[in-house]
Amino acid sequence: APELAVTSRGLRAGQDVGRSCILVSIAGKNVMLDCGMHMGFNDDRRFPDFSYITQNGRLTDFLDCVIISHFHLDHCGALPYFSEMVGYDGPIYMTHPTQAICPILLEDYRKIAVDKKGEANFFTSQMIKDCMKKVVAVHLHQTVQVDDELEIKAYYAGHVLGAAMFQIKVGSESVVYTGDYNMTPDRHLGAAWIDKCRPNLLITESTYATTIRDSKRCRERDFLKKVHETVERGGKGTHEPESAHLLLHGLDGEGQPLLQALHHLDQPEDSEDLCSEEYV
Repeated sequence: APELAVTSRGLRAGQDVGRSCILVSIAGKNVMLDCGMHMGFNDDRRFPDFSYITQNGRLTDFLDCVIISHFHLDHCGALPYFSEMVGYDGPIYMTHPTQAICPILLEDYRKIAVDKKGEANFFTSQMIKDCMKKVVAVHLHQTVQVDDELEIKAYYAGHVLGAAMFQIKVGSESVVYTGDYNMTPDRHLGAAWIDKCRPNLLITESTYATTIRDSKRCRERDFLKKVHETVERGGKGTHEPESAHLLLHGLDGEGQPLLQALHHLDQPEDSEDLCSEEYV
Protein backbone atom coordinates (compact mmCIF):
# COMPACT_ATOMS: atom_id res chain seq x y z
CA ALA A 1 0.00 0.00 0.00
CA PRO A 2 1.28 3.52 -0.75
CA GLU A 3 2.72 5.47 2.18
CA LEU A 4 0.50 8.55 2.10
CA ALA A 5 -0.79 10.93 4.75
CA VAL A 6 -2.60 14.27 4.31
CA THR A 7 -3.22 16.93 6.95
CA SER A 8 -5.07 20.23 6.74
CA ARG A 9 -7.44 20.39 9.72
CA GLY A 10 -4.61 20.51 12.27
CA LEU A 11 -3.18 23.49 10.39
CA ARG A 12 -6.59 25.28 10.61
CA ALA A 13 -6.77 25.10 6.82
CA GLY A 14 -9.66 22.76 5.99
CA GLN A 15 -13.23 23.43 4.85
CA ASP A 16 -12.76 27.17 4.41
CA VAL A 17 -11.93 29.78 1.79
CA GLY A 18 -8.65 31.18 3.02
CA ARG A 19 -5.55 29.95 4.84
CA SER A 20 -4.92 27.18 2.30
CA CYS A 21 -2.17 24.96 3.69
CA ILE A 22 -1.91 21.19 3.29
CA LEU A 23 0.81 18.90 4.60
CA VAL A 24 1.40 15.77 2.52
CA SER A 25 3.63 12.89 3.58
CA ILE A 26 4.54 10.61 0.67
CA ALA A 27 6.97 7.72 1.04
CA GLY A 28 8.77 9.41 3.92
CA LYS A 29 8.91 12.86 2.31
CA ASN A 30 6.99 15.83 3.76
CA VAL A 31 5.72 18.56 1.44
CA MET A 32 3.68 21.66 2.31
CA LEU A 33 1.19 22.67 -0.38
CA ASP A 34 0.47 26.40 -0.22
CA CYS A 35 0.93 28.67 2.79
CA GLY A 36 -1.99 31.08 2.83
CA MET A 37 -3.54 33.56 5.23
CA HIS A 38 -7.19 34.04 6.22
CA MET A 39 -8.32 37.57 5.39
CA GLY A 40 -11.18 37.42 7.90
CA PHE A 41 -9.00 37.47 11.05
CA ASN A 42 -6.61 40.08 12.46
CA ASP A 43 -5.07 37.91 15.21
CA ASP A 44 -3.09 34.65 15.29
CA ARG A 45 -5.93 32.87 13.51
CA ARG A 46 -5.03 34.64 10.27
CA PHE A 47 -2.13 32.19 9.79
CA PRO A 48 -2.10 28.37 9.83
CA ASP A 49 -1.09 26.72 13.11
CA PHE A 50 2.42 25.72 12.16
CA SER A 51 3.11 24.28 15.64
CA TYR A 52 1.07 21.28 14.50
CA ILE A 53 3.80 20.26 12.04
CA THR A 54 6.41 19.42 14.63
CA GLN A 55 6.85 20.07 18.35
CA ASN A 56 10.51 19.09 18.40
CA GLY A 57 13.40 20.35 16.29
CA ARG A 58 13.59 22.68 13.33
CA LEU A 59 10.83 22.86 10.74
CA THR A 60 13.43 22.67 7.98
CA ASP A 61 14.57 19.27 9.27
CA PHE A 62 11.01 17.97 9.00
CA LEU A 63 9.81 19.60 5.75
CA ASP A 64 11.45 18.73 2.43
CA CYS A 65 9.92 21.66 0.52
CA VAL A 66 7.06 24.15 0.23
CA ILE A 67 5.06 24.54 -3.00
CA ILE A 68 3.00 27.67 -3.76
CA SER A 69 0.32 27.22 -6.43
CA HIS A 70 -0.36 30.93 -7.19
CA PHE A 71 -0.06 34.47 -5.90
CA HIS A 72 -3.45 34.99 -4.20
CA LEU A 73 -2.98 35.73 -0.50
CA ASP A 74 -5.18 32.87 0.67
CA HIS A 75 -2.50 30.64 -0.87
CA CYS A 76 0.76 32.54 -0.20
CA GLY A 77 -0.02 35.20 2.43
CA ALA A 78 1.57 33.39 5.38
CA LEU A 79 4.81 32.61 3.57
CA PRO A 80 7.03 35.39 5.07
CA TYR A 81 5.62 34.63 8.52
CA PHE A 82 6.42 30.94 8.07
CA SER A 83 9.94 31.42 6.76
CA GLU A 84 11.14 34.50 8.65
CA MET A 85 9.22 34.36 11.95
CA VAL A 86 8.53 30.65 12.45
CA GLY A 87 11.91 29.69 11.02
CA TYR A 88 11.60 27.57 7.88
CA ASP A 89 14.62 28.06 5.61
CA GLY A 90 14.25 25.23 3.11
CA PRO A 91 13.32 25.47 -0.58
CA ILE A 92 10.09 27.17 -1.73
CA TYR A 93 8.86 26.38 -5.25
CA MET A 94 6.57 28.49 -7.44
CA THR A 95 6.37 29.56 -11.09
CA HIS A 96 8.21 32.61 -12.43
CA PRO A 97 5.07 34.84 -12.69
CA THR A 98 4.08 33.90 -9.14
CA GLN A 99 7.59 34.80 -7.95
CA ALA A 100 7.25 38.22 -9.62
CA ILE A 101 3.75 39.09 -8.37
CA CYS A 102 3.74 37.47 -4.92
CA PRO A 103 5.98 40.05 -3.14
CA ILE A 104 3.93 42.93 -4.58
CA LEU A 105 0.70 41.60 -3.06
CA LEU A 106 2.41 40.68 0.21
CA GLU A 107 3.83 44.19 0.61
CA ASP A 108 0.50 45.76 -0.33
CA TYR A 109 -1.31 43.77 2.35
CA ARG A 110 1.44 44.46 4.91
CA LYS A 111 0.96 48.19 4.38
CA ILE A 112 -2.77 47.86 5.01
CA ALA A 113 -2.42 45.62 8.08
CA VAL A 114 0.55 47.30 9.76
CA ASP A 115 0.88 50.87 8.48
CA LYS A 116 -2.85 51.67 8.34
CA LYS A 117 -4.42 49.35 10.93
CA GLY A 118 -1.45 49.12 13.29
CA GLU A 119 -1.61 45.34 13.66
CA ALA A 120 1.19 43.56 15.53
CA ASN A 121 2.94 40.19 15.06
CA PHE A 122 3.16 40.75 11.32
CA PHE A 123 6.05 40.35 8.90
CA THR A 124 8.09 43.36 7.75
CA SER A 125 9.10 44.53 4.25
CA GLN A 126 12.58 43.11 4.79
CA MET A 127 11.10 39.76 5.80
CA ILE A 128 9.22 39.63 2.50
CA LYS A 129 12.48 40.23 0.61
CA ASP A 130 14.37 37.63 2.66
CA CYS A 131 11.56 35.12 2.16
CA MET A 132 11.59 35.56 -1.62
CA LYS A 133 15.34 34.83 -1.66
CA LYS A 134 14.46 31.26 -0.65
CA VAL A 135 12.21 30.82 -3.70
CA VAL A 136 13.19 28.49 -6.53
CA ALA A 137 11.24 29.48 -9.65
CA VAL A 138 10.12 26.67 -11.96
CA HIS A 139 8.83 26.49 -15.53
CA LEU A 140 5.69 24.63 -16.56
CA HIS A 141 6.38 20.99 -17.48
CA GLN A 142 9.85 21.21 -15.92
CA THR A 143 10.71 18.20 -13.76
CA VAL A 144 12.51 19.47 -10.66
CA GLN A 145 14.55 17.15 -8.44
CA VAL A 146 14.10 18.43 -4.88
CA ASP A 147 16.46 15.69 -3.68
CA ASP A 148 17.55 12.24 -4.85
CA GLU A 149 14.05 10.78 -4.36
CA LEU A 150 11.55 13.66 -4.45
CA GLU A 151 10.58 15.32 -7.73
CA ILE A 152 7.90 17.86 -8.64
CA LYS A 153 6.40 19.07 -11.92
CA ALA A 154 4.21 22.11 -12.59
CA TYR A 155 1.26 22.23 -15.00
CA TYR A 156 -0.89 25.08 -16.32
CA ALA A 157 -3.88 25.75 -14.02
CA GLY A 158 -5.66 28.56 -15.92
CA HIS A 159 -6.71 30.37 -12.72
CA VAL A 160 -4.56 33.51 -12.77
CA LEU A 161 -1.27 34.42 -14.40
CA GLY A 162 1.34 31.90 -13.20
CA ALA A 163 -1.10 29.60 -11.41
CA ALA A 164 0.04 25.98 -11.48
CA MET A 165 -1.04 22.49 -10.53
CA PHE A 166 1.76 20.30 -9.18
CA GLN A 167 2.56 16.62 -9.42
CA ILE A 168 4.71 15.33 -6.56
CA LYS A 169 6.47 11.98 -7.04
CA VAL A 170 8.59 9.75 -4.84
CA GLY A 171 9.51 6.55 -6.64
CA SER A 172 6.30 4.93 -7.92
CA GLU A 173 4.03 6.97 -5.63
CA SER A 174 2.56 10.32 -6.63
CA VAL A 175 0.17 13.09 -5.60
CA VAL A 176 -1.45 15.75 -7.79
CA TYR A 177 -2.40 19.07 -6.17
CA THR A 178 -4.54 21.36 -8.32
CA GLY A 179 -4.65 24.50 -6.20
CA ASP A 180 -7.28 26.75 -7.78
CA TYR A 181 -7.87 25.89 -11.42
CA ASN A 182 -10.16 26.82 -14.29
CA MET A 183 -11.46 24.71 -17.16
CA THR A 184 -13.20 27.50 -19.12
CA PRO A 185 -10.92 29.56 -21.39
CA ASP A 186 -11.62 33.29 -21.57
CA ARG A 187 -10.11 36.44 -23.11
CA HIS A 188 -7.15 36.26 -20.72
CA LEU A 189 -6.39 32.65 -19.78
CA GLY A 190 -6.76 29.17 -21.21
CA ALA A 191 -8.11 26.01 -19.60
CA ALA A 192 -6.07 23.95 -17.15
CA TRP A 193 -4.04 21.10 -18.64
CA ILE A 194 -2.08 18.18 -17.23
CA ASP A 195 -0.42 15.05 -18.63
CA LYS A 196 -2.43 11.85 -18.47
CA CYS A 197 -1.45 10.33 -15.14
CA ARG A 198 -2.73 8.04 -12.40
CA PRO A 199 -1.69 9.53 -9.06
CA ASN A 200 -2.22 7.67 -5.82
CA LEU A 201 -3.97 10.79 -4.52
CA LEU A 202 -5.65 13.83 -6.11
CA ILE A 203 -6.10 16.94 -3.96
CA THR A 204 -8.38 19.44 -5.66
CA GLU A 205 -10.18 22.66 -4.83
CA SER A 206 -13.98 22.42 -4.60
CA THR A 207 -15.13 26.01 -4.01
CA TYR A 208 -17.69 25.92 -6.84
CA ALA A 209 -18.05 22.14 -7.08
CA THR A 210 -21.81 22.24 -6.43
CA THR A 211 -22.53 25.67 -7.93
CA ILE A 212 -24.06 26.28 -11.35
CA ARG A 213 -22.75 29.66 -12.53
CA ASP A 214 -23.75 31.90 -15.40
CA SER A 215 -21.45 31.66 -18.37
CA LYS A 216 -18.59 34.13 -18.51
CA ARG A 217 -20.13 35.66 -21.61
CA CYS A 218 -23.37 36.32 -19.71
CA ARG A 219 -21.47 37.93 -16.85
CA GLU A 220 -19.45 40.05 -19.29
CA ARG A 221 -22.64 41.13 -21.04
CA ASP A 222 -24.31 42.14 -17.73
CA PHE A 223 -21.18 44.00 -16.65
CA LEU A 224 -20.94 45.89 -19.94
CA LYS A 225 -24.62 46.81 -19.76
CA LYS A 226 -24.02 48.42 -16.35
CA VAL A 227 -21.04 50.32 -17.77
CA HIS A 228 -23.16 51.51 -20.71
CA GLU A 229 -25.98 52.66 -18.41
CA THR A 230 -23.56 54.50 -16.13
CA VAL A 231 -21.77 56.27 -18.99
CA GLU A 232 -25.10 57.27 -20.58
CA ARG A 233 -26.06 58.95 -17.31
CA GLY A 234 -23.02 61.16 -17.73
CA GLY A 235 -20.63 59.83 -15.14
CA LYS A 236 -20.09 57.49 -12.23
CA GLY A 237 -23.66 57.95 -11.00
CA THR A 238 -22.63 57.86 -7.34
CA HIS A 239 -25.49 60.22 -6.43
CA GLU A 240 -27.99 57.49 -7.26
CA PRO A 241 -28.35 54.83 -4.56
CA GLU A 242 -29.09 52.06 -7.05
CA SER A 243 -26.05 52.81 -9.19
CA ALA A 244 -23.36 50.20 -9.59
CA HIS A 245 -19.97 50.75 -7.99
CA LEU A 246 -17.42 48.85 -10.06
CA LEU A 247 -13.92 47.99 -8.91
CA LEU A 248 -11.49 46.04 -11.07
CA HIS A 249 -8.27 44.56 -9.77
CA GLY A 250 -5.95 44.31 -12.74
CA LEU A 251 -4.20 41.14 -11.50
CA ASP A 252 -7.33 39.25 -10.53
CA GLY A 253 -8.62 36.36 -12.59
CA GLU A 254 -11.87 38.22 -13.34
CA GLY A 255 -10.28 41.65 -13.74
CA GLN A 256 -8.20 40.99 -16.83
CA PRO A 257 -10.96 39.61 -19.10
CA LEU A 258 -13.30 42.40 -18.00
CA LEU A 259 -10.67 45.01 -18.81
CA GLN A 260 -10.29 43.42 -22.23
CA ALA A 261 -14.07 43.43 -22.67
CA LEU A 262 -14.04 47.15 -21.88
CA HIS A 263 -11.34 47.63 -24.50
CA HIS A 264 -13.54 45.95 -27.10
CA LEU A 265 -16.47 48.06 -25.91
CA ASP A 266 -14.48 51.12 -26.98
CA GLN A 267 -14.45 49.82 -30.55
CA PRO A 268 -17.67 51.04 -32.33
CA GLU A 269 -17.98 47.89 -34.43
CA ASP A 270 -17.85 45.67 -31.33
CA SER A 271 -19.85 47.56 -28.73
CA GLU A 272 -23.32 46.72 -30.01
CA ASP A 273 -22.55 43.01 -30.30
CA LEU A 274 -21.02 42.86 -26.81
CA CYS A 275 -24.06 44.41 -25.19
CA SER A 276 -26.74 42.67 -27.20
CA GLU A 277 -28.99 39.93 -25.89
CA GLU A 278 -27.37 37.57 -28.41
CA TYR A 279 -24.01 37.99 -26.65
CA VAL A 280 -24.33 34.93 -24.41
